[in-house]
Amino acid sequence: MSRRTGSALFALLVAFAAAAAEDVQVSARTDADEVALDGTLNLTITATVSSKGDQAELSLPDLKDFDVVSRSQSEQVAFTFVNGAPTFRRTTVTTVKLAPRREGQLAIEAARVTYKGRAYTTQRLSIRALPPGQSPAPKARAQAPPPPDRFAEDAITDPFQDVHPQSRDLVLRASIDRERPFVGQQISYSLYLLARVNVSGIDKLQLPRLDGFWSEEMEAPQQLVGEARIIDGVPYRAFLLRKRALFPLRAGKVQIDPAEVEVMTGFGMLFSRSSTRRSSQPLTLEVQPLPETHKPDGFDAGNVGSWTLTASVDPVAVAVGQPVTFKLVAQGRGNVRNLALPKLGQIPGLRSYDATSNDKEAIEQGQVTGMRTVEQLLVPERTGAIEIPSLSMDLFDPAQKAYRAVRTDAIRLEVHAAPASASIGSQAQAQNLLAAGGLRPIRLRMTRASVAPPPWTRGWFWPLLATGPLAVALVAGTGRLRRLLARDPAEERVKKARSAARARLRGAETLLDEQRRGNASAPDFHAEVARALTGYLTDKQGIAAAGMTREELGRALLDRGHPPGTVRAVLGVLDECDRARFAPGGADLTSQEARLERAGRLLGELDKVRRGA
Repeated sequence: MSRRTGSALFALLVAFAAAAAEDVQVSARTDADEVALDGTLNLTITATVSSKGDQAELSLPDLKDFDVVSRSQSEQVAFTFVNGAPTFRRTTVTTVKLAPRREGQLAIEAARVTYKGRAYTTQRLSIRALPPGQSPAPKARAQAPPPPDRFAEDAITDPFQDVHPQSRDLVLRASIDRERPFVGQQISYSLYLLARVNVSGIDKLQLPRLDGFWSEEMEAPQQLVGEARIIDGVPYRAFLLRKRALFPLRAGKVQIDPAEVEVMTGFGMLFSRSSTRRSSQPLTLEVQPLPETHKPDGFDAGNVGSWTLTASVDPVAVAVGQPVTFKLVAQGRGNVRNLALPKLGQIPGLRSYDATSNDKEAIEQGQVTGMRTVEQLLVPERTGAIEIPSLSMDLFDPAQKAYRAVRTDAIRLEVHAAPASASIGSQAQAQNLLAAGGLRPIRLRMTRASVAPPPWTRGWFWPLLATGPLAVALVAGTGRLRRLLARDPAEERVKKARSAARARLRGAETLLDEQRRGNASAPDFHAEVARALTGYLTDKQGIAAAGMTREELGRALLDRGHPPGTVRAVLGVLDECDRARFAPGGADLTSQEARLERAGRLLGELDKVRRGA
């Protein structure tokens, strides 16, 4: 969908875009790899170039193995901002229907696209022609082979692989990277906006309720950064809005509801800015329960993922009564907050205190990784060697789809007698964990305090006390005065809507006079008439007509209470203006005068129904 700009504005933007780097993309594809001798297939050649006045020229290859049944071509011009710079893009899609001349392996040679003196070629295609009446197998969608995922075999790598855009300019797309996860296995939920129009902002993003999942934020972009995508031959900009890691908590079929977003399109002074609401599709996944075969007794369902377990003691040689720190660390991929670590039981010769734990999370290559550290103070009560036994934790590893156990090594703690010079007080202090933690007892020191006269006997006290209420009263009075003097911009816009629309129609009448003198063009005139109607509907009726399809605009006008005849007339004038703007040469001065008069009458009819009626 090309942006509705006048010729003068178009020239200005082209001047800004002159320094932008030119980009040319050409591709060719067919809708089938096989075709029967009595059937046909479609060859689609797409060329996307920088639209700066020059047009790409397409030369079809020598189709010696095929007969050309028909040929059609469509063109689309889009305007976008890339890294703050305006960019025009022209995409030409040529579709050729072919019929094979003979059986066997046939070839479609590379097509040639010439742009600004340089030649670009598509890839060579191979087609197999089958005997008459034989049904060919459907062509598999072309995509790069997915990278191996060691966590599942059903991972989905392309979130747009089943998107068929048709004629939609804005598509909100939700995707998950696996549809049959195990309980506790990570799923990546991504929300993308696909756009063929200029997106200036996102407002009121509403994510679905994720009941039945433990959710962790992975990406929440603060700025819109688009990535070029061509889907079914249609160029799009893909904007990542959110990416979350989900860990299912229970087995069974689970549905993720659609997300919703308000999309702001246009760029203020340059284009009519509008707001459009879009919803994503719902997602359904089948969460598999953890297998019962070989499941360890007492297995904790939160221990899913790929984890390692290590243990250490510091120091390993200590005197009786001196504390040591036992540290247990689990590290790996998965939901660390659901992890259940083994506990250290009672060990003869050691007195243990309550353990503390600390969790850390990170995102590495699209996977949630974590580390849980458990620390526990132990105080030996006898001399000699004391062994801290090995600890074991059972896991379910989705990579192997099997249970396994991870273990720590046993640790030998050497305890020797306390030095003879150690006082009883210091030993008691160590046993009470004061020395180990660097703590010292609180000591109270009594000193004589002087009594000063109370502050309210001072001269400055009462004026200072009155300062607060006076400041509050002053702020409240200033705010009320500001509200009385302020004007509501929305109310002012409604009051001036009719005069602004009439001013645009007068401007269109001036452009019509300039056409008679050869100083203006018909597209300028029709753009001004269309802006008069759409601007009036936006300001007076609250209908963002510039961002709606004709069907959506018609429904909005009917909902406001406008007669069906008036609605059809408004849509007819807007359609006529679009045809005259984008297919110039078909409008004479007489028809333009009639169109201007009809637009003026329609403003009067639209004004009979007030905003919000």
